Amino acid sequence: MSQNNKLHKEYNTKPYTVKDYLFHGLFFFIYGLVKYFPSPLGDYLRFVLLKLVCRHLGKVRIYEGVTFWYPYRISIGNNVTLNEWGYLSGYGEIEIEDDVRIGHRVSILTSDHRYTDLKTPIYRQGLVSSKVKILKGAWLGCNVTVLPGVTIGQGAVVGAGAVVTKNVKDFEIVAGVPARPIGSRKK
Repeated sequence: MSQNNKLHKEYNTKPYTVKDYLFHGLFFFIYGLVKYFPSPLGDYLRFVLLKLVCRHLGKVRIYEGVTFWYPYRISIGNNVTLNEWGYLSGYGEIEIEDDVRIGHRVSILTSDHRYTDLKTPIYRQGLVSSKVKILKGAWLGCNVTVLPGVTIGQGAVVGAGAVVTKNVKDFEIVAGVPARPIGSRKK
């Protein structure tokens, strides 16, 4: 057994297969041709390509520069907008419901490195992953970072520059680093 496979077994992570490398290489080559193509034609080309590879892709507008990792683990509903330079890492799965607005330079992360073994370099300890859910009608302002395992509630608002480390309740307004409640849309 190779050292790489031993590490994956020891840390309960799945090693990359040849299929993974081929898929990602082909996807990034083709997506790279349309990723920065200007709107409106670029929006259409990005949508068509991602429609082929995402788990589910409803009626979505994808502006230029949005990066997708593991798109086959990403599900996006209808009437969703992904603004410029966003980053979606679907390693641990992402589910975005209908009517969601995602601002410029938003990062949605679903995995992180393990770091508990002091004798093993962090990059060799594998990844842990957790699904991120963004429920119907939520709005993420520009430069928001959503960390693994977070659910953003229905109709919630996340202020610009926030780092979301915990779940956000329905119709709650959060802001800051880390994101904290600052109001509610129910009032």
